[in-house]
Amino acid sequence: MGVDIYGRNPQLKSEKPQINYETASEADEKAYFEILNEWEEENPGYYFRANWWSWRPIHVIADLSIKVADLPLHTDGWGENGGDGLKTQEDCNLLADAMELFITLNTKEMKEDDDRMYICLGAWVTSEGKFIDQEREDKLNEAHPLGTIMYNSVVDENGELVQSAHSSSLSHIKEFITFLRNCGGFQIF
Repeated sequence: MGVDIYGRNPQLKSEKPQINYETASEADEKAYFEILNEWEEENPGYYFRANWWSWRPIHVIADLSIKVADLPLHTDGWGENGGDGLKTQEDCNLLADAMELFITLNTKEMKEDDDRMYICLGAWVTSEGKFIDQEREDKLNEAHPLGTIMYNSVVDENGELVQSAHSSSLSHIKEFITFLRNCGGFQIF
């Protein structure tokens, strides 16, 4: 489960592919989704997707960027699928500029696109992605308070490598910035 973010007035290079599901075969549907994925890559302002574990760090970066740049924007409602977002391309450009500056100033540890930024929001997982027990989680939350930004895993009291469950790769953050520059405003569903 996650967020589906649609551009309000995306800059499209071509018409979106269509399919008639009533007459399409399984092979037709598979081919359609391949074409649709290519179309979405060519039209980055149409749609952005993220699961909640990845969206929350992007949301936090957007909120911090807005505050640091003192922009007349807000991220209220961005933590739910209620249709909130930004209304204009001008607002999206302001946010994209602020997020790029934030990344430049705060992510010297993130050099490669698959490098990750972790935001401590109370949930912790092992390097295999399994949630840890409450007692260990409580101790980690005490050592790394809510909102702490990290770029690496940590070793917990049991000697196990763990990380915040909420993280986003540099490439996914950049993908959202590209979406912002092409969406004409957006809504989160």
